[in-house]
Amino acid sequence: MRIRKEKNQKITMATIDVGAHSARMLIAEVNGADRTFVPLEELEKPVPLGSNVFRNGEISDESIQILCGILFNFRQKMDEYGVTHYRAIATSAVREAENAEIFIERVRHATGIEVKIFAGTDEARLDYTAVMDEIPAQYGFHTLPVLIADIGTGACQVSAYDCGNLCFTETLKVGTLRAIEQLHGTYSASAMNYYTSMMIDSAFSELRSISENLKAESIIAMGTSARALLKLIRDKNPPSAATSITRDKFFLLRTEISDFTYEEISEKYGLTPDLAEMAQPCCMILDNLLRLTDAGTIIIPMASTKYLLLRDFINEIFGEKDRFEEQLHSLIMRTATRYRCANEYCDRTTRFANELFRKLEKLHGLGHSDLLILRIAARLHKCGLFINNQAYHKHSYYIIQNTEIPGISLEARKIAALVARYHRKSPPKILHPEYAALSGEERSLVNKLAAILRIACALAAMSSVPENMTVKLEASRVTIKLGDEISYFPESMAEIDTDYFRSVYACKIVFS
Repeated sequence: MRIRKEKNQKITMATIDVGAHSARMLIAEVNGADRTFVPLEELEKPVPLGSNVFRNGEISDESIQILCGILFNFRQKMDEYGVTHYRAIATSAVREAENAEIFIERVRHATGIEVKIFAGTDEARLDYTAVMDEIPAQYGFHTLPVLIADIGTGACQVSAYDCGNLCFTETLKVGTLRAIEQLHGTYSASAMNYYTSMMIDSAFSELRSISENLKAESIIAMGTSARALLKLIRDKNPPSAATSITRDKFFLLRTEISDFTYEEISEKYGLTPDLAEMAQPCCMILDNLLRLTDAGTIIIPMASTKYLLLRDFINEIFGEKDRFEEQLHSLIMRTATRYRCANEYCDRTTRFANELFRKLEKLHGLGHSDLLILRIAARLHKCGLFINNQAYHKHSYYIIQNTEIPGISLEARKIAALVARYHRKSPPKILHPEYAALSGEERSLVNKLAAILRIACALAAMSSVPENMTVKLEASRVTIKLGDEISYFPESMAEIDTDYFRSVYACKIVFS
């Protein structure tokens, strides 16, 4: 929900981050005039979600009860401060838990807090905005190939950029806590490091197959454990925004601590026990990335996730433009190229869909996020031809549904996949399992967007220029007038498309 942009408006907002080993909350007062904020209170409580999930595949009843108690207290604290807007997310541990849906429902029932799963692609998007805000230009993010590695306790999100453009992003099931939790029994320091290193190396094996595409000048390492490395290299006064470690300096550090226990690391470098425990796995992850990319520098931003989440939430709640949107379009085009649908027809279809959406806004009442879904479906609706031309619209559904797109949630991706599927042949039916599984609101969205896409496909087939189209909206009909660039008018196609449009919008389409 967005709020009105009152010049001197101040609101109290909160973000909650449920991680693999702790739950954190930040409460802040936000100035509506300039979007700055003042932290009011920060809370962090340990909870062993990761040790449950990484060993047993699900969150234990005991951990759920502990977290419900923690979040209930967070709820009370938000009420004390008069928090009007909050965002609560859960990362890798909850994301991978077999009982994730049960967990989220129990939390909602016990605390009233709605927790949303934060996907790896969401982390990639947050990392991008963090780099844009925190990394000085001198590090060459917009001019050089760079790899961003968000090293968490349960997963590592790896995103490759070239001159500021996202090439790909991958979620690796390897994290600083996961690597330790998967070991059972008691080991010496050297044995534990050996087995942990083997597990981390194995997790990176998928990236090794595409390592030629991972060459980078530098690695931007994000996360609590990465920031803790600055104490290990005895950097007493790191810059406020970011600091860097050379490749050689890192490997010296890696060798220096290779046989230390975490107790020894804690004592020697002044780290808390939990940070000291994560130091070795963090170094192993960075070791893999340096060898894969031949990067010469590690850059470590100082901003923490809780502040990045709050900044992103502020931008959303005040209706600021999402800066990651340009990267989203770039990724969609890369996907279109991969599946051979980056052609003139698909480009025209996307442009027609965009124009129709904007000019029919009073009719459909949808927002900008829905337009992004339509653009994805329009650009990729023919991608199923890559597999087979028989029932290719169903193949398009499968491809879009299973293609991770940073900045687009799994739910939005499902909608885009169904909109692409229904651009031809049968309209949505409750007998279709994927469509039936949606909520009533989601089914309505699929119908509205698919009806627009069908018209866009028909118009694109006429080889007209989208920008020359005019649309007149009346009480019971929509009149579309095209320019003089029409190659042919497929009457039978237009009849089918307009019938579906009429059934969705109760409005007749007339071509002029």
